[in-house]
Amino acid sequence: MKRTTTLLLIITTLLILGGIKMCAQTKKATSTAKASTSEKVREIGESDFKTLVADFNAKDWKFLGKRPAIVDFSATWCGPCKRLSPILEELANTYNGKIDFYKVDVDKCPNLSRAYGVQSVPMMIFCPMEGNPTAVTGLYPKEELVKAINYVFKLQ
Repeated sequence: MKRTTTLLLIITTLLILGGIKMCAQTKKATSTAKASTSEKVREIGESDFKTLVADFNAKDWKFLGKRPAIVDFSATWCGPCKRLSPILEELANTYNGKIDFYKVDVDKCPNLSRAYGVQSVPMMIFCPMEGNPTAVTGLYPKEELVKAINYVFKLQ
């Protein structure tokens, strides 16, 4: 019994450390992607999130971006996430230079996902320059997302 408990503790620790390491490597993997990729939605990990969006360990929300942002918490195994991805790419092209679009893989960044209470994917956080962020869970049509973007970011 004692051996089984010790073994489970070791495996759990390795899985957690592996997830943190994978999340830290996201920036490196993203920057080494092919230059021909036209993706406007940038995949980020915990360290990038802390510099581009907010310090998720801080007690109070303080947006750190240079322009408003949308953060898509998603997973590679999630069907609705896969359907949302091209919609976000279109929106990133439409709002290029006005809004930054980021993607966080919940499996690679469990601490970040936990900090924002991600229980279901896709979940998007709309981060205005001032004020608190707004979270939306689920798959929405492009037209509905445009309305949400215009409302949250006061674009029209």
